[in-house]
Amino acid sequence: MSIVRHEGRMQVTCDSCPATYRRTYKVEDFDVLIADITSEEWKKFKQEGQWRHRCPDCSKSVERRLV
Repeated sequence: MSIVRHEGRMQVTCDSCPATYRRTYKVEDFDVLIADITSEEWKKFKQEGQWRHRCPDCSKSVERRLV
């Protein structure tokens, strides 16, 4: 899973590398978390029924391979 929960807080991790988003969020701030990672070019997508996240570097790498 790409959203890690620890001591009542959430943090997004990249599913393609060890990167983690720099901030942690309270559960009730889930919408803010999604808005923040989206504004910083993290990509979210559904794969085999589960949400996945990619950091900006991995997203760019995938996009380059598709071109």
